[in-house]
Amino acid sequence: MIRELLRLALLAAMLPWVAGGCATHGGTTAEPATRAGNAKPEATSAAQSATSPPQSTGAPQHPAKARPALPPPSALETRHGIQIAQVGLTAAGGLVDVRFKVLDAEKVRKLLGDPANMPMLIAGDNPPLMPPHNALKGAKFGEGLVFYILYPNVRSAIKPGVEASVAMGDVRLGPVIVQ
Repeated sequence: MIRELLRLALLAAMLPWVAGGCATHGGTTAEPATRAGNAKPEATSAAQSATSPPQSTGAPQHPAKARPALPPPSALETRHGIQIAQVGLTAAGGLVDVRFKVLDAEKVRKLLGDPANMPMLIAGDNPPLMPPHNALKGAKFGEGLVFYILYPNVRSAIKPGVEASVAMGDVRLGPVIVQ
């Protein structure tokens, strides 16, 4: 009981951050910004630090894990221009992160431009999880872009390993295995 109350309090505290719930990215990465105060004490002058290569900290360098490529889209996904890229739990299981890849921007605009077609997440016989009311507000759907929606995982309806589907009006994509 206490655990459920704590989870509910965490979700309520995170709601302002989740309310936006949607972002897009094109897969590019930016170099991390240098922060003031992170200068190395071994640098003796600004000229030396500007001309010398960065010093290694001795920590092992690990290559970034490559994400597995998405399988080819199904006929239904191709017909509607949108592919489910991932369904996974985050925030200690309190949120469900659903990612979509835009295959055809015009079809996606037509499908998701209608408020009645907001993507609902369905798992088993549980009631569907609804996205925040403004989850797609301002989303720009471009071909190849991936966007996401964070759903509150009400009563832990979604668990790792279960099959989940996404319903958008009459369109039902999936099922996919929850990570």
